[in-house]
Amino acid sequence: MCGRYVSPEEAAIERYWHIGARTPPRWLEACYNVAPTMTVPILRHDQSGQLELLPARWGLIPTWWKDSTPPRFSFNARSEEAAGKPLWRQALRNARCLMPALGWYEWNERETLHNAAGRQVHQPYFIHCLTDPVIAIAGLWSLWIKPNDEPVLSCALLTRSVGPSIEHIHHRMPVVLAPESFEEWLSTSTPSEALQELIHHAREDFTGYRVSLRVNDARNDSVELIDDAD
Repeated sequence: MCGRYVSPEEAAIERYWHIGARTPPRWLEACYNVAPTMTVPILRHDQSGQLELLPARWGLIPTWWKDSTPPRFSFNARSEEAAGKPLWRQALRNARCLMPALGWYEWNERETLHNAAGRQVHQPYFIHCLTDPVIAIAGLWSLWIKPNDEPVLSCALLTRSVGPSIEHIHHRMPVVLAPESFEEWLSTSTPSEALQELIHHAREDFTGYRVSLRVNDARNDSVELIDDAD
């Protein structure tokens, strides 16, 4: 499970994807401790097939959801199971997005230490790409209409088994797409077999290092959270 990540500022996203300035003025700052239910940036195709940058709730709410309370734990979708699960099936078929990130956090269950209150906790790591400062996590999106008719754009990220470079930290990781896969992932005409190939060939060029326990509290948000703690 990936429950925290770092999202870049809007200007960095625009530079990386060459999508130009947005109007109205910028709404997005970098967040160094993104947690579920927060508003995050996503990239998807608009109706004309152009790339658009939008704010979305991290935690997917399917279009058919009837309850006024959003589902819990809908921020990660296991890529191996998504096509067969009602929660993800429709979005995987025709509502895919990219979730820009600088990296993500995982907690190594084999490393324990004590926090300020004396409780035993797991050691957090920050995981990032060796070559690119900005990465694109494979995501799903949904537009849900609340009972009061208010639209809510939401998203979830896909996960997969971890690659060898960071298997000492955790057994799961986000599906991070290579730049040459972006358009195929976003296209609604891409067949399911091709989507599985994109997931299978997702990036594995990552490394990680220990960071401060301050990341455990989602209220903390500063660039110091990704400082090396060793």
